[in-house]
Amino acid sequence: MHRVGHVVHQTLDLPAIDRETAHGLDCVSPTRAIINMARSQPISKLELAISSALELGLTNDDLLHRRIVDLRDSGRHGIPRLVELLESRELASGAASWLERELLRLIRRSGLPTPQTQQIVGRRKDRLIRVDFRWPGTPIVVEALGYRWHRSPLQMSVDAERMNEMVAAGWLCLQFTYQHITTDPDYVVGKLRGLLERF
Repeated sequence: MHRVGHVVHQTLDLPAIDRETAHGLDCVSPTRAIINMARSQPISKLELAISSALELGLTNDDLLHRRIVDLRDSGRHGIPRLVELLESRELASGAASWLERELLRLIRRSGLPTPQTQQIVGRRKDRLIRVDFRWPGTPIVVEALGYRWHRSPLQMSVDAERMNEMVAAGWLCLQFTYQHITTDPDYVVGKLRGLLERF
């Protein structure tokens, strides 16, 4: 259905978590509205919508990411843009990313030893090498790779040099992507458990 300046979308499948009522009218939740906006709205409008919804308490990072995980395979082409924007906001704030927090929750739920976070393990040229997780008493380090790690050729060279320095120094480095952590936790836990059992 089209109206001047608008496109009205209809669906027969809208889970209760994505529905709300405002002024007596059925509508989508703020979280689902943001996910829907990601497909067509400019980054500036999407960022404003996220900031407003978070500040007003209409959604939160955890709910937003969990709905993204649930909806990502439903043909919503804006989801990678949305995740990249959320990760950029987290990076700018200096806080641990949602993906790092989710991996830490997964590690704790699985009964694996709790790692140290944000550890410096070496140096690449004039830059320190900081990893997301490190297990004391072992050479095991882990990094959670979000969408912000879609890399240019220069970034690929920097990352390769960084990895080479860690390997040359004796570190065993595992890398898990957003997809691994959110859709294949058994793979993540299995790899970690197998490596940790060696030490």
